[in-house]
Amino acid sequence: MQIYAKSGLMQFVFVESCGEKILTLEGEAFAHICCARRAKVGQTQSVRNLRDDRLYTYAIASITRKNATLRLESSQILPKIPPYFSHIIWAIISPQSIYKTLPSLNELGLSKLSLFFSRFSQGGAKIDTERIKRILVESCEQCGRSNLCEVEILGDLDLALERYKEASVLDFGGEMLHSSAQTRGILQNGIIIGAEGGFSNEEREVLKSQNRKIYGVESGLILRSTTATMGVLAKGL
Repeated sequence: MQIYAKSGLMQFVFVESCGEKILTLEGEAFAHICCARRAKVGQTQSVRNLRDDRLYTYAIASITRKNATLRLESSQILPKIPPYFSHIIWAIISPQSIYKTLPSLNELGLSKLSLFFSRFSQGGAKIDTERIKRILVESCEQCGRSNLCEVEILGDLDLALERYKEASVLDFGGEMLHSSAQTRGILQNGIIIGAEGGFSNEEREVLKSQNRKIYGVESGLILRSTTATMGVLAKGL
């Protein structure tokens, strides 16, 4: 059984095996529910497994110094998911910057994040997929989202282009994104965003050879990679 939790106001607790008649809360989840929030025997707790869109309600049956036993009372199909599919294909930057940005992307409703190594990606960067999952789980617990943003790691830009043939590109000099509806349509097919410094000349030649549609944002300023990523996704709202 895997449980992820953090301090703060949580909409539910994630327990991977929830749906079973009896659950045991341990570790951080136990500390948050029974110590920080001082839940008592008989009180109920909302639990999700982030797979089936069900919200489970458990009653606390017993509490010890190290864990709590919960008994299933009810469940209902109650999805809280993004209203439309969105896909960002993002060149890898500093892993710490990616980790810090993930909660915002999850809260803004990003459906899929594809990370790839570009010419300007940080050399030797290693992405911790387990840490990504923990971050996304904690974000869902806080914002109430009932499914996880899908994350994949690709080798390089060529692989990203081969896999996502309809994806467009965010870069300087592109057609300006004007409306939310336009941006949503672009996000559904995927939009490729470069690392800090954008794309190399060689990468731009590859994109040009494939006739990829280029888009830009009406800012007039140079945006960091993280700002551009969150800005495009937010514009789709």
